[in-house]
Amino acid sequence: MVTPLSEVPLRAWLPYFLGVSLAWGSSFLFIEVALRGFAPAQVALGRLVFGAVVLIGLVLAMRRLPRLTWRAVVSIGVVGVVLSGIPLILIPLAQQHLTSILASLLNATTPLWTALFVALLIPTERVSRAQLIGLVLGAVGIAVLLGAWRVDDLPLLGAALMLGATACYGIGSTLSRVLLSRVQQSPVVLSATQISLSILVVAPFALAAPAPDAGAIALDSVSLWALLALGVTGTSFAYVWFWKIVKAAGATTAASVTYAVPVVATVLGVVVLGETLHWYEPVGAAIVLTGVWLAQRRPKPRPEAAPELKGSPA
Repeated sequence: MVTPLSEVPLRAWLPYFLGVSLAWGSSFLFIEVALRGFAPAQVALGRLVFGAVVLIGLVLAMRRLPRLTWRAVVSIGVVGVVLSGIPLILIPLAQQHLTSILASLLNATTPLWTALFVALLIPTERVSRAQLIGLVLGAVGIAVLLGAWRVDDLPLLGAALMLGATACYGIGSTLSRVLLSRVQQSPVVLSATQISLSILVVAPFALAAPAPDAGAIALDSVSLWALLALGVTGTSFAYVWFWKIVKAAGATTAASVTYAVPVVATVLGVVVLGETLHWYEPVGAAIVLTGVWLAQRRPKPRPEAAPELKGSPA
């Protein structure tokens, strides 16, 4: 029996909710600063390495070493490629052409992609009219968010890279439901394995990139500390906190982090980085988030039909 949210004390989930919102919302700020000294693929590799160290440390602290079959490892690896491999390269690439504010607002489209790929890849999931309206509304919101009428200033490359990353998140979330449903391990173990395997995907791209700027790996390097913060918070603890919210208050409450992350990123972008917020960006974001809310609504289950009788072949 699921405990109603009104009966769950705030202290059981609100600190984790705030922690995840701050960790993922500040990720775009940290990426922007890290890019001053490192190439996009190196930013991706750095956050994965720092994140893996923390997560592996948590697994060792639990004193319960995972027992994974090769099939489970392959499944986690496949999910990792599209969930924490490719997108972690695409986002820094996108932020070379977008403000951290716009990147975070486009990142809020992730649930739209998830709803779309669930409908396409999981036939048993019935798509409701509200979800379809949500997907269409989300597409309209993206156009407004980008200021599509400003043809000469339209950041097509950055937007395409960012939406490619969020599409990967949508595919990865859907594949995780298909491939990892039978993997009986804790979220910490799954996250540690996924992040560690993703390093193998990202490392060749990072090694092929130009060397970091002189002084980028010095102890007083702002880029290095931003990369460390990005890995320790957004790529490790935030995953653990997110699952604590799911356990304490349910998936719906956890998913509402989607609405808080762009708010945090926008405030940091304006206050810390001095970025400009155009009027159509919050308007487009509001339309996108309305579409997200509709797309996340679950259709009512169909009444069970009587089993169909099939005759033998003639």
